[in-house]
Amino acid sequence: MSIGNIPADRLLIGLGALLLGLLVTFGLPVSPRRVNQTIPTILAIVLFFTSAIALLDWPTWLIAGAVATIVAILYRDIARFIKHVYYGVTKYSRRDYWYRRVGEAIIGNKRTRKRKL
Repeated sequence: MSIGNIPADRLLIGLGALLLGLLVTFGLPVSPRRVNQTIPTILAIVLFFTSAIALLDWPTWLIAGAVATIVAILYRDIARFIKHVYYGVTKYSRRDYWYRRVGEAIIGNKRTRKRKL
């Protein structure tokens, strides 16, 4: 079984890597901390380039892999930025924020600044 000039094993590897790359890009949660995003980003890069190498010829796979990687990275960065902005805008409307603030004021766990006289 083959489609065009692509053998069945390369087709299966290419489609599987493409599916996993899409799952990593759109399925894994986006963390507001950049440090936690390196593993999913590297995984998406490897999977998209593996898919492109398995499915396409030499000059085309390089361009397709680069474009898919750039789109995946931009999507995750934009989603992370939107999540950060949304959290910053809505944090004052959450009950846990105010409970924590009141609790810190009553218990005194929060650092206090020395007042300059």
